Amino acid sequence: MTKVKFYSNQQLSEIEKSINDFLKKEEVKQLINIKFAVINRDGSNEYTALIIYEENMTLGKEDPQMYE
Repeated sequence: MTKVKFYSNQQLSEIEKSINDFLKKEEVKQLINIKFAVINRDGSNEYTALIIYEENMTLGKEDPQMYE
């Protein structure tokens, strides 16, 4: 199942760490894409990232869309 994960932080190093930690998790079967943006508000930056990935479906875990 294709899923998304969203991160937002004012520190670039923190958002990089969050993304790297997430990509190491077993639930990520395959990375599809990462969208990254920087928003400058009143002189301070806010970094956002959207990770699109294929979820690793393990045995015993049902796909909720399977029955729709």
